[in-house]
Amino acid sequence: MSSPDAVPGAAARAAGLSATDVRARLEFLESTGHGLLESGLTSGQTEHALARYGLDLGVEALSISAFGRMLILEAATHDGDTVSSSGAARTLDAIDCTRSRELTRLAERTAHTEVARVHGHDARERLAVAKRVADRLRLTVTPWWIVALGTTMLAFFISMQVGVSWEAWVTAALVQAAASVVGVGTTAARMPKLFAVAVQSTVAGALATMLVQWDFVDPVGAAAAIAVNWLLLLPLPQVIGAVTDAIDGDHLSAGTRVANVAVAAVGIVIGGTLTFALGEALGMEHPRLDGLPAMPWYLILVFSALGAIANSFANGGRLNLVAPAAFLGVATGATNQVLLSSGLPAVWATALAATVLGLLSARIAVRTGYPSQVLALMGVTGALLPGIPVFFGILQQMGEGSGLASFGTAGLMSLAIGIGVAFGGYLSRLVSWERTAAAGSEET
Repeated sequence: MSSPDAVPGAAARAAGLSATDVRARLEFLESTGHGLLESGLTSGQTEHALARYGLDLGVEALSISAFGRMLILEAATHDGDTVSSSGAARTLDAIDCTRSRELTRLAERTAHTEVARVHGHDARERLAVAKRVADRLRLTVTPWWIVALGTTMLAFFISMQVGVSWEAWVTAALVQAAASVVGVGTTAARMPKLFAVAVQSTVAGALATMLVQWDFVDPVGAAAAIAVNWLLLLPLPQVIGAVTDAIDGDHLSAGTRVANVAVAAVGIVIGGTLTFALGEALGMEHPRLDGLPAMPWYLILVFSALGAIANSFANGGRLNLVAPAAFLGVATGATNQVLLSSGLPAVWATALAATVLGLLSARIAVRTGYPSQVLALMGVTGALLPGIPVFFGILQQMGEGSGLASFGTAGLMSLAIGIGVAFGGYLSRLVSWERTAAAGSEET
């Protein structure tokens, strides 16, 4: 919960606001907050942003509570009355880089215009116009074909990091493209998340299996393609958000995000079970692979940058996000490679690389206007996805063995990513607080 009323000057700016004036401001803030939640920000990040905008708009004794999809705002008028506004975001499992930045810019423009210093009918009209703009932004979505193209490119570049063969890379792209098209259909049919993911993963597995039957790719390459698809179907941003919410003490929001991840995981299990059953029915050979082809470090960095760029487009980014995404991909990939080459276990290397990523993302967010959570996602998908453990787990399952250990390692790596990114963000805030404190001491 955030209450900016304790900030010096807040009450002075709020003086003279009637209940109608306060309600107009709360309705604008509520619409903006829902848009930020729907664009990928965590509850804590949304509360912090709205607290700042509310203070600039002169709202007295503003209290903000964001938990799960719910957002509740309460404020006091100059005569002591309380005004509240509440509602629920449509979803928490979407990432839209451009929409989140545009909403932030709209709120900042509105908070720094005359409307923040005046009250009455004219101010309320301006706030109503700003609210309508926020509502329109909430309805904007990146065209499905851009998202599909971005995820297809991402699948291609991630499979390159796994190695194997060029046929596997192409298969990964084809499988992801098919899953994306099916995803558009499940969305249009308003299919529940569990069934939608199950259908997508089943279609992906069936297509990869058929490409093996048509002698386009071998079973090992098909396993790599399926592993990439499963990783992209799993909402890793929700893992990062859940850890961040838990650290911030918002356990309800964290639980909501964990539930979203669990639903997707169960859907993938259903699709995987059907895929393995199809392979058995077709008498597919059981591949054995003791090790992966070694990839030169410089190629891994190139693929990390390309994967991050592809993911920026898949999540609604524009050209001005390309350079930050590429930088984060390379920086994260380089850190991870150095740690792995020093003999550090994969889970610990992932956690430390994610910490560096979280720290860099928080600093770049200040300069670019994109949320740090969104920027961190670029580096994660570019360099830290646990593709190899999932890949080996699938091979074990296809070979009538048990891939649970590999899948467990992938789960630990995903958790390490979330903790590392959240810790890196905390370190960035800690440095900022220390600099602010030092600056205040010098002025004194």
